[in-house]
Amino acid sequence: MLCTNDFIMKLISLNLEGKRQLDTALPWLEKETADIICLMEAPEDLQPWLAERGYITTFAPMTFRKQDGQQFYEGLILASKAVHTADIFYYHQPSTDIIPHDRKEKRNTISHPVIFASIGNLHIATTHFTWNPAGETADENQTTDLVKLLKYLHSKPSHILCGDLNIPRHYNILYEELIKHYTDVVPQQYRSSLDKKLHRLGDNPDKQKLFTHFMVDYIFTQPPFAATDVQLQFNLSDHAAVIAEITPLSRS
Repeated sequence: MLCTNDFIMKLISLNLEGKRQLDTALPWLEKETADIICLMEAPEDLQPWLAERGYITTFAPMTFRKQDGQQFYEGLILASKAVHTADIFYYHQPSTDIIPHDRKEKRNTISHPVIFASIGNLHIATTHFTWNPAGETADENQTTDLVKLLKYLHSKPSHILCGDLNIPRHYNILYEELIKHYTDVVPQQYRSSLDKKLHRLGDNPDKQKLFTHFMVDYIFTQPPFAATDVQLQFNLSDHAAVIAEITPLSRS
């Protein structure tokens, strides 16, 4: 367990797309042996697989998913090799119950939590932020939810924030709000984190902007934490995984 600020930990953040890409994503995650894994659109019943590989997990449900003939609770999973403590805060919750997902009624059928975990001196938050149809333009729901999310996170110690934020870098104005409080450590060479090969809209000629300027999966840092060797890994899911080595700022 971490007792000082002298550490290096490997972090992976990945939107799994439910159970659709597990045959590809799980062998890769097992090979990478990250210290911390943050998963979005993750099936609740993935936790035993992670436990068998030495991870301690926290699950925050978002919706009840029906996908390819399977039914399961889907949400966020934060998994760590070291013991962690965690709080879960819902900044959007359409119902006190977790209800079946409806693609046409996302706002009314998906809850949006953030998991805030502490692993020794390291604090990390992960979320799957609110989606909106335009993407580049923040709507009222995204704006309201970001205010609530940031208010919660501002009450916490300095931390790493990661996940699928659904806020395209340099296009959606809410990105500018995020970088007032965090450092975006994903290299600027990456223009999109959506995987054209595996995304359901990859062959749609009217949606190619998704794969040219929708950088939406992030690792954000605050002092005293830094990140090095940050990269995206494609061909795992409809989103790329974000990988980084988390270090004290003095070691970056």
